[in-house]
Amino acid sequence: MLMQIMIGYFNQMNLTKHVFKPFGYEIEKPTLPVPTLRMLTEPTCDVVFAEWLLISQKEKPEVPPKQLPVDQTNAFLLNGYTALSEWYFNDHSTKRDKSRNWNRIGEFMKFTKTQLGELANSYDKESESMYHAMSGYPLDGMNGFVVGSAQKILTVENDPIEIQEEFKDRLSSILLVDFAKSWEQYAGSFDFAASFSSIEHSGLGRYGDSIDPIGDIREMLKIKCMLKKGGLLFLGIPYGTDAIQFNSHRIYGSVRLAMMLYGFDWLASYSGEQEQPIELNSLRLHSKGLSQLTQYTLVLRKL
Repeated sequence: MLMQIMIGYFNQMNLTKHVFKPFGYEIEKPTLPVPTLRMLTEPTCDVVFAEWLLISQKEKPEVPPKQLPVDQTNAFLLNGYTALSEWYFNDHSTKRDKSRNWNRIGEFMKFTKTQLGELANSYDKESESMYHAMSGYPLDGMNGFVVGSAQKILTVENDPIEIQEEFKDRLSSILLVDFAKSWEQYAGSFDFAASFSSIEHSGLGRYGDSIDPIGDIREMLKIKCMLKKGGLLFLGIPYGTDAIQFNSHRIYGSVRLAMMLYGFDWLASYSGEQEQPIELNSLRLHSKGLSQLTQYTLVLRKL
C-alpha cells in the first residue's frame, strides 16, 4: 500500500522499517488517513508512569532550548519522516496567571460557545470543535479528567490551581508529578478525558518541561491507563502533515498520529465550523500544506 501525503508517497514497508518498528509498532491494518497500529510490546501502566517520572526528574535548562538536541534529532523527527521548522517560545519564564481564569468558572458556565472559543487565544473558532464534540457525545453523570490547562472533573496541570469554593464538589486538580506518583489511585476509573492544545507541546521544553522525543506519546499512554474500557478521549491537537515547529508544537499527520491513536477506536471528528461531525480524510488532513495546521477535536474510545 502507498500512503499519500502532501510531500509525496510513503510505502507501507518503508514506514514499518524506518518508523513504526524502531518505535515499537507495526501496522495492523492499512487504514486511511491513518494506519491502524499495534504495539510490539505494550508497556504496563507501572512502566509508563515510572519512565515519565524518571524523565521529569532530569535536570532542566533554565532557558528552553532553541534547537533540537543533536543526539535526539532522529527520535524527534521519526527518522526523517517529520518536517522541521523553527518557532520559538520561552514560556518557562513567562508568568501564567491560571488562577485568574479558574476563579471565573461560574462566569464561564454562562458563556456561549463563541465566547468560550475566544478564551482559547489564537485558536478561537477552532476551539469550538471541543464544544461540538462534547455536544455530540454528552457526558452527563460521568467522571473525567482534563489534561493541560461531567459530574466530576480532575484537572492534571503543571501549576497549582485554585478552584472556586462553589465548584469544589465537582472540580479538583493535581500536579503532574503528584498524579504520576499516585497513578494507581486513579487507574481505570474515568469515563472520559479531554485535552485541547496541550499534548503537542509535551517534551519540547517550551514550558520548562523535560526534553523527550516521545513526550506526547507517553501522555497518550498515561491517558489510556486512566480511562475505563470504553472510556472516551476528546483530543484537540494540531492536525496537518507531520512536522515539528520547534519548540512551539508538533503537527500530526498520517505517521505520528497513527502512534498517538494506538489503543483507541476513532469514533468521530469535529471542526469549529459546524455542529455535526466532519469526515477527516487524507485530503482534508493534509490540505493546508507543510507546517500549516488546523485544530480539530477527535472523539476516541479506549479499546
